[in-house]
Formats: sequence, C-alpha cells, structure tokens
Amino acid sequence: MVLDLEARLEVGGDHQDLINRRMAENYLSDAKSIFTEAKAARRRKLHHRAIRLSQESFELSVKAILRLVGVEYPKEHEVSDAMRDSATKFPHWFQSLVADFEEASVWLSERRAPAMYGDEVAGKPASQLFNNRDSRKALTFAGEALRSCERLLKEAIGKSHLRRA
Repeated sequence: MVLDLEARLEVGGDHQDLINRRMAENYLSDAKSIFTEAKAARRRKLHHRAIRLSQESFELSVKAILRLVGVEYPKEHEVSDAMRDSATKFPHWFQSLVADFEEASVWLSERRAPAMYGDEVAGKPASQLFNNRDSRKALTFAGEALRSCERLLKEAIGKSHLRRA
C-alpha cells in the first residue's frame, strides 16, 4: 500500500521517503537548469531546441512529484497516465492542474523526437519544423509545471519539518 503525501508526512516518513524526497529535489534542480537552457535556446531562435529542452524540464518536474509521493512512474517520456492515476495523492490545488499537465505532457512528448531529429520522411531538419509560437507554448508548459512542482515540494518539506520539530 502506498500512502498519500499527507499521510506519509503525518507518520514522520521512513528511509524510502527520505530517498524519494532527495530524488525529487534533484530532479527539480535539474529541471530548473534545463528550463534555463530552454529559455536561452528560444532567445537564440533555436525553437526546436527550446521545445526539446522544455519537454525534458517538464518531464523531470512531473517525475519529481510522482517520486515524492512514492509513485513508480513509467520509464518513458509521456507521463500523463501516471499523473491522472495518482491525482488523489496530491493536495486539491495541485489536483486542479493535473488535466492541464496531462495535455502538456502529450503535446510536449509528441514533439520531442521531431524537435531532436526532424522529419526524415519529409526531409526537414528539426530547425525548420518549429516556430516562435511553438517554443513559447513549450516554455509555458514547462514553466508552469516547474513552478507548481517546486511549490508542492516546498509544502511537503515544510510539513515534514513542522512534524519533526
């Protein structure tokens, strides 16, 4: 049985909770760095790179939170099913974002490979497939996920520290 986030924090957690929290913190730290790289790529008008990096940042942000609540997420890039199936483990404010994150996960994952490899059938490199609007949308998705997941992690850590004090 996997306890939801608040129940796990109430009982003080265990060694696996500590590991999950450390992993979540690391994933979010990496997601933040990658997001910075995505913004830089967009400024340089490398829209395909901004999309690829936004997808990676988004994926790490979401997997961090899944890890935090003890969900074994799929070892694939599109994680909307895991988010939907685990929604009740999150606070209500975060649950209200899950549908938007599902949409973002699908949109970003569908563009992940073309943003890296281009369209070989059509003979178009990745740099010719995406535009400013596409990279702005990708950055918006990644930024919203990163901010929300950071907030959730901070809340979880804060509650954990309060119980142990």
